[in-house]
Amino acid sequence: MLFYKMNGLGNDYIFIDTEKVNKRELDFLYDNLNSVIVRLSDRHFGIGGDGVVIIGSSDTADAKMRIFNADGSEGKTCGNALRCVGKLLSDKSSGRLKEMAIETLSGIKSLMIIENSKVNATVKVNMGFCNHYRSEKDFDYVDVGNPHAVLYCNVLDDNAIIEAKKISDRYDVNAEIVKVLNHDQIEMRVWERGSGETLACGSGACAVTYSAHKRGLIKNKIEVMLKGGILHTELIDNIIYMTGPTALNFIGEINIYNYG
Repeated sequence: MLFYKMNGLGNDYIFIDTEKVNKRELDFLYDNLNSVIVRLSDRHFGIGGDGVVIIGSSDTADAKMRIFNADGSEGKTCGNALRCVGKLLSDKSSGRLKEMAIETLSGIKSLMIIENSKVNATVKVNMGFCNHYRSEKDFDYVDVGNPHAVLYCNVLDDNAIIEAKKISDRYDVNAEIVKVLNHDQIEMRVWERGSGETLACGSGACAVTYSAHKRGLIKNKIEVMLKGGILHTELIDNIIYMTGPTALNFIGEINIYNYG
């Protein structure tokens, strides 16, 4: 089975394009989905990654994206994976496709290719409206197609990320710890449910942007500093836009039947 290993700011996934896979391999994948996802994602005994993304056809968009966390659970959306899918689709069209729509479990997301080369690309994603926001005692709850808990800290140390893990486990959310640097920049670390701490989270950066803007801590256009690099986010009429890099790590082939 052919696969693509890609990352957005170090948030890395294994991408499987169903158009490049024969029916027998695809049937085996879907029949053994949970075990295959877990084994492929294992960084020691598999390909390694924060999860697996399956790209298929869509009746309502240019493609459909299903995202699975490293533990086999299915997510609703992922900003970093969306940018990677955008590059893959543009590459398949030999660069002709600059704007596209991707179907996800949280709705259709529109993408625009800003720059694209053989390995790297910069992609802008319209992540849509915030579905729900409320301020709790210890954190802000923000739903941007998937649920997030935003915790504000003075120091983004390991004690803070342990607290984020507790919140994530307790409420079944992705949890971000955030330090506001100034009106134009914030710094964050993220604990993603089903994957653990990752180097970046695109939807998390959008959730943090919305939360910090609601609190009056930032402007509507900022830089989000993550362990894997920088994302640019912007709020326009309460729609959240995210722009950032993506890269193709390598293309490979495996015997999928060894991972069932």
